[in-house]
Amino acid sequence: MEKREFKTHGETRNLLKKVAARYGIKKLSDVVENDNSLLYEKDVYICLHNIVDASFSTGDVLENLRAAKNLYNSPIFAVNSQKGIFLIKNKPDFEEAISRMKNFSNCFHLNPYSIVNTFLAIIEAQITGFDLAKLYEEGEKHIEHFIKYSLKNNSNWDEKTLISKHPMLIIPIGAAGGGKSTFYRELSNVINISCDNVRYLLFKKFGPCFAPWESCLAWWTVNQLTDNYLKNGYSVFYNGVNTDMEYRSPITMENSDPLYLGIPYKIKLVYFEPPVKLSPSELKELKSINLWTTPVDKVDIALLSPNVAKILELIKNNFQRTLTRTKEIMNGKKQQDKFDVLYSVPAAIVKLFVEQSFDVPKGENAVIIPRKEIPNEDERSAFYREYAKKIFNQKTA
Repeated sequence: MEKREFKTHGETRNLLKKVAARYGIKKLSDVVENDNSLLYEKDVYICLHNIVDASFSTGDVLENLRAAKNLYNSPIFAVNSQKGIFLIKNKPDFEEAISRMKNFSNCFHLNPYSIVNTFLAIIEAQITGFDLAKLYEEGEKHIEHFIKYSLKNNSNWDEKTLISKHPMLIIPIGAAGGGKSTFYRELSNVINISCDNVRYLLFKKFGPCFAPWESCLAWWTVNQLTDNYLKNGYSVFYNGVNTDMEYRSPITMENSDPLYLGIPYKIKLVYFEPPVKLSPSELKELKSINLWTTPVDKVDIALLSPNVAKILELIKNNFQRTLTRTKEIMNGKKQQDKFDVLYSVPAAIVKLFVEQSFDVPKGENAVIIPRKEIPNEDERSAFYREYAKKIFNQKTA
């Protein structure tokens, strides 16, 4: 990756060095001191740097923060940047943020990435006017309600065996429509911690808007809930597509860079095969289709190779089905399920997840679930039930 030029690299690094020194975190210090660290290519650092840069630049800090952007050049604090709507209430207080790290010291026992991410979350919460402790409380209430609901309504759950000495973090990997939800329903005594659910719970009044600040705070809450429930003996289903290996490595450590090493969880990766297997040339063909510029229903499928055409049909059907269901919720015809929140995701994003889903995880802690079209609901449940049993029987990382 091309090296970025940072205006206030020294000031930003010094803040992280202060965190490492204050709390005696050598693994963080080692990463920050390394000029070639992977940290400096990551969105978590780029957001932090650009917030620091906005704060140290001349002029009004709150106005400067409107121009602060993430790795993908999106305004960090936008709610709707096209309409000029931002959520910027306060100047960041970096010394206070360093002090506040002690309130979330559980991250010190994780990897350097988690520590930097917590520091960023504290600063973004300062700026947007949120209290991280209250966000966590809301998330915890949601999970406790989910546990009570599941014990009452899910025959696979048993209160006597809900907590174990060796809880497991189960990470599904697969695009929408791959069978993750059906598989999850067959798991016993596993908490569903979903960023979709948490984001909607905490930020529904903003849309949710999927802005960088919102994603940072939502994912921080998800990761904090995951860590605390695992420590208390609950197994967790880390619900999401999780198709990008680099994106999930802060939890899975599949990339064994020092930035990511140190996660203490017992982890199982569950890979859901995509609906069609593509050759390298077919995958290249799929990637060449731009659904941002051409709506999925306007793509001339007749011009595509058969396997790519099938993928596009599945993406179109998934997008249209989800769009219909979300409109019914918006119009009050149906209720949003608070334990399985439904969003209308752009077809281009669905396609990206499908493209990434051809990257099969390696290692003894991965379970591969083959793609099977099983129309009968009972037979489909039985199929996934067999794989659910394997989760707790195979060797894990």
